[in-house]
Amino acid sequence: MTESEKIMIAGCAAGAAAAAVPTVYGFLKASAAAKPIADSDFLHTENAAFVNENGIVTSLRGINLNDDIFWFSKADIESSKGYDVFYALEKRFGSYGARQLCRKYYENFITPADIKFIKKLGANCVRIPLRFKYLCKKDNCKDDIDFDKLDTLVEKCRKAGLYVIFELHSAPGFQNTDSACGSGDECVFFNSGKEGFEARNAAIRFWTQVASHYKDEATVAAYDLLNRPLSRIADWESKVDTLNKFYRRTIKAIRTVDERHIIITESAGTPDTLPEKTDLANVAYGFYSHFRTTFEAGALLRQVKNYKKNNIPCIVCKIRAEENLAESLTEFNDSGISWLIGDYKGSGLKSAFVFGGSVPEADLTLDSYEEIGKKWSKPLATKNFTENTEMTAVLKDAFKYGSILVLPEGKTKKSKPQIKVKVGSKLIVGKI
Repeated sequence: MTESEKIMIAGCAAGAAAAAVPTVYGFLKASAAAKPIADSDFLHTENAAFVNENGIVTSLRGINLNDDIFWFSKADIESSKGYDVFYALEKRFGSYGARQLCRKYYENFITPADIKFIKKLGANCVRIPLRFKYLCKKDNCKDDIDFDKLDTLVEKCRKAGLYVIFELHSAPGFQNTDSACGSGDECVFFNSGKEGFEARNAAIRFWTQVASHYKDEATVAAYDLLNRPLSRIADWESKVDTLNKFYRRTIKAIRTVDERHIIITESAGTPDTLPEKTDLANVAYGFYSHFRTTFEAGALLRQVKNYKKNNIPCIVCKIRAEENLAESLTEFNDSGISWLIGDYKGSGLKSAFVFGGSVPEADLTLDSYEEIGKKWSKPLATKNFTENTEMTAVLKDAFKYGSILVLPEGKTKKSKPQIKVKVGSKLIVGKI
């Protein structure tokens, strides 16, 4: 052990003794070297933290892999299905043709080079949006998910050393009225009638299939059951109970096929909409932030820290703090709260994007199949976009922040508790 490592261990140990809690956090340099995810990296929740099989705390810090396909095309869709891009494509080119076009889009929007870039920045996690209409051939999601694209992406992330969080961005019946969900004004997911009940059942079948397929995959860090539930719905408060019942039913269904993976339940705007922790095991609380100011980010932080006391880990699934991103990320890091920035790539040079540029617009009602395919190929390559260097500089510093775990007495063969510090792939052990 080098002298600097001894000093670091001593400092961490002193902090741990003063804190008198099993988990503390400190500024430690994390390695951006690509080390594949191993079986021992499989995560679970423990002491309000994400912990791997070796007992090492792993704070998840990464980037959302968005799919901007739903943003720039919405004005070109003339249908009763709101902004459902897939519906518009399917109407003209059939289910197979629609899937082939979407596949072309996804393959060009996020490539192996993008995965390597994200890892080089220092991230250890990406969040991948799932859309039932694209993945399932049937609206009821019965045993027909096409996993080929996801398997390829998960494998690339595994080799790069990036954890993956799956999030249901567009659920059967739609869980919010945001255009990115694809719903427009149509949202029946939380309805009390037959249509809502069937939509929720389809979502549960969807997640059960995903969990069954990935139950042994350590690269998958968690299943985020619903992205931005109840967002932009006028009477959302009256539907919170339905949301929490859905969460419990889905968790129960997933546990019949997968007992190991972490499940994220996202709040409906405010933390008090989250389900009680009573009988929820291996579950994390998720928060979604489009907050732009330091004040708003600080308010979210205070709310999250309050819920972290419940011994359930918290993760900010997407944060946009345009006023002072560095300060916000530092606050989350200091509090041991996992986070992902949003988004990786998009139209324009907004501070929300790591890469901004001009996404070629496709007229889904007039462009031919070949024209859409051409627009959704080479022009989508990241080399045609501009790096937000101000953001990437902030992210490089924020991703370097490491984590430490103090093991309680009795968990090692030593007479005294030990402190384990993971610096990149190197594990440093010292006595308290």
